[in-house]
Amino acid sequence: MNPAREEEFRLAAERGDTPLLPSERVWGFWGFAYANSALAVATWVFLIGGATALFVGPKQGIAAIVIGNLIGVILAAASTCLPCGKYGVEQFTYLRGMFGVNGSRLVYFLSVVVLTLGWLAVLGLMCGRALDNLETLVKQVPPDGDGAWVTGGALLAIVLAALVAMRGPDMIRRLSAVIAPSLILIMLVLMVLIARDHSLAELLAMPALQPPFADQRVNFMIAVEINIAAGFSWWPYIGNLSRLCSNQRTAFWPNLLGIFGAASVGETVSLFAASTLGSSDPTAWMRLAGGMTFGVIALGFLALANLTGMVNILYTAVIGLRQLAGERLRRMPWGVLVALFCVIPVAIVLCFPGIYDGFFIFLVWTSALNSALAGIGIADYFFLRRQRVNLRHLYADPQGSPLRFCKGFNPIALVALVAGFAIYVVVFNPQTLAHTTFFTFASASLPSCLLAGLLHYGLTRLLAARCGWGGYAQGTERNVGAVGLGAKD
Repeated sequence: MNPAREEEFRLAAERGDTPLLPSERVWGFWGFAYANSALAVATWVFLIGGATALFVGPKQGIAAIVIGNLIGVILAAASTCLPCGKYGVEQFTYLRGMFGVNGSRLVYFLSVVVLTLGWLAVLGLMCGRALDNLETLVKQVPPDGDGAWVTGGALLAIVLAALVAMRGPDMIRRLSAVIAPSLILIMLVLMVLIARDHSLAELLAMPALQPPFADQRVNFMIAVEINIAAGFSWWPYIGNLSRLCSNQRTAFWPNLLGIFGAASVGETVSLFAASTLGSSDPTAWMRLAGGMTFGVIALGFLALANLTGMVNILYTAVIGLRQLAGERLRRMPWGVLVALFCVIPVAIVLCFPGIYDGFFIFLVWTSALNSALAGIGIADYFFLRRQRVNLRHLYADPQGSPLRFCKGFNPIALVALVAGFAIYVVVFNPQTLAHTTFFTFASASLPSCLLAGLLHYGLTRLLAARCGWGGYAQGTERNVGAVGLGAKD
């Protein structure tokens, strides 16, 4: 094969147009663990730790962080990292086997586009709050709340994120290489400042900031649910990270060291900071914790770190959008597509600045979707396909493939998704915090995950073979030929 043709195939695999061969994978165990850790230790751990402190004190909060993140990360990774890591397939291309070509586009829109728009707005507002607190610290004036500094800073952050994303992945890698270690250093200094003034016993004895219910079991389970949602929030992204791993074991286990371990440590530090400083807002901690010098440096890095997180999720979302979009959108210039993607976050910042203070509501709503998607993924990969995926079906013309389903949509998976989402809201409403007694024992994410998975499995076994959908009835023997394209276990 000539060099030009080789480069064409390499780029096609890198962009997700074809599966990555084992020789094209770049991450071993420690490489993936480091990459996960760098992504996990970002500004969102400050927000999640601060949100946990609203409901429980540090003693219960640490338990909620560990339990919640462990559940969310394991289920999210099992449903995405194992198949994508084994076969080197792009995550939303892989979802064609569950939802159909058009169904995978719908899932992408719900789980990536909509959620990314919300994350861009939240992180932009956090950047604006950091700048507002920086002005408060330097000029010794009261914080501006959601005033001009915050709004202007948020809009500026979104514009800068778009400009950096237009420059491509090299600029993103350079920023991430500086920001991740800097955030870890800020966390360490913050913890030293907290430990200087409070013993461990005093820290563990501190109360919750704003517990909404007299029943501590309910408050604790809400804290657990927030952290399950934090673990599940990685569902739309870690599949495409894991396809770069050497095999499926390497694609799965580093998540427990990286995403779970690093995020849990960062959230615990944030929990202590929120409890001792009396605020769930990370930008206020930097102003209150260590005086002028630390405050100015920390707030400056916090603003920059938010920008880096925004660029990462914006770039990932637009790459996926181009992968799944029609030809007209693919021909659109990259810069124009990035700019259009940022229009709605700008509108959210202008019209709904309160999304920042109600961050945990937004986060928990994402779990209502992601928990159901994880349940469907586990049922499909482990119990219906028995860990064997026919890659030819995934990349074939939908009209002649068993994955055509019903006009490109798999009604079975969509019914399971709606049912999982609905049971979540019935058990626990993120908007109002209304809940059933069952919630205090089982959370809302686990029933959603279980119901969606059972429905997908049961209806598929009952109906898919009769309708000729999904290639499930063709047996594992027909799938063996495709396994050679993936990495060995």
